[in-house]
Amino acid sequence: MAKLPIPDDATYLSVNEIAALLRFHPKTIRRWITKGELPATQLGRDWRIKRSDLKACLAAKGNRVEGHVL
Repeated sequence: MAKLPIPDDATYLSVNEIAALLRFHPKTIRRWITKGELPATQLGRDWRIKRSDLKACLAAKGNRVEGHVL
């Protein structure tokens, strides 16, 4: 797996960083935010998601990938 340019200690991640980590389309991540499944903070036109909230969201969805990439 390629090393992504995201620091391991980053507390907040952008939609594009999460999409790259999970290999999902950014629209999927934005859809989760819109549905209220993934808590996020909007900064201008961008969204920031706490790493812990992402882990909780993935665990609720039954996704086991978080242990490998987060």
